[in-house]
Parts: sequence; structure tokens; C-alpha cells
Amino acid sequence: MIRKPIAFPDGKPLTRALAAQLVQITGRYESRVMIEHEQKLVNAKSMLGLLSLGLDDQKSMTLLAEGPDEAEAAAAVEKWLAGEE
Repeated sequence: MIRKPIAFPDGKPLTRALAAQLVQITGRYESRVMIEHEQKLVNAKSMLGLLSLGLDDQKSMTLLAEGPDEAEAAAAVEKWLAGEE
């Protein structure tokens, strides 16, 4: 299992557009990809799940990936967060 702290691009709050982009990226992978924030864990492949986090404050966000392609999934999310995708 991969577990890494993350923040959305430029410290922006999570919008529908960002959630949609993240769902598209994570949906490419077989691994389970989750976002944890303030003890709430949601599926990063679910738009509704991501939006339920209500992320205005990005402190203590964590990316979790588990499965056969977890390293690739985590790397793709990190690349997107860095603005490289």
C-alpha cells in the first residue's frame, strides 16, 4: 500500500472540475485509490465521494493506493497534482 500526503494544484479548493479530472486519472488503474481527509476516507474514482469531502482546507490530505498497479496510480496522481498532466 502506498500512503502519501497530497494537496491540490496551487492550494485551490476541490472543485467539480478538479474532482472530474482526478476521477478520470484514477479510473485508468485497477488499484483502489482513496483520499483521506480529517478521518474520512473516500474513493478517488468517485466524483460524489470526492465532492463529499468539501475540501476548502487541504491540510492533512492523504493519497492511498493499493493494488497491482498502485505505484503507477500514485505516480499519475502526483504528476497531475504537480501540473504535469
